[in-house]
Amino acid sequence: MSNDPQVALHWLMVGYVSSGAQEWITDKGGQVRELASDPRLIAVGLAYNPAGAWTWSHGRKEYRHGVEYWNTGELQEASTGITLRYENSVTPRTLAEYCSADKNYLILPDEDIDPATFQIREPGAYTQPLEPTPWNSDHLDDLDDHPF
Repeated sequence: MSNDPQVALHWLMVGYVSSGAQEWITDKGGQVRELASDPRLIAVGLAYNPAGAWTWSHGRKEYRHGVEYWNTGELQEASTGITLRYENSVTPRTLAEYCSADKNYLILPDEDIDPATFQIREPGAYTQPLEPTPWNSDHLDDLDDHPF
């Protein structure tokens, strides 16, 4: 990290950072530091330009600055272009910033993780069954019985 006044670090704490995410973070001038092993805690410093940057979003130019946390489980920073998945391994539908840091992780947007083991799955290693689920109509009422 240089002493460039145009670069600052936004720090967050997680329990896992994939090697791809770590490489992207450090390539952009950020830092990844392991602080503890039990529970595993990793400090991540995301580099960004505090002045912000202009970006294109939905067909129009927008001024963005700092790290943005999205309710889709992503974090983005416009001046470096970094986008990472920031999620929780225990309660995946809960925003990671509301969960215990050692259960949170940072991975690349196209990576898939096994949250129980923090292992990156091979591309195409689907977790859903490949066979179709048989149709069960027992829960449907008589379709001819309607109020109209």
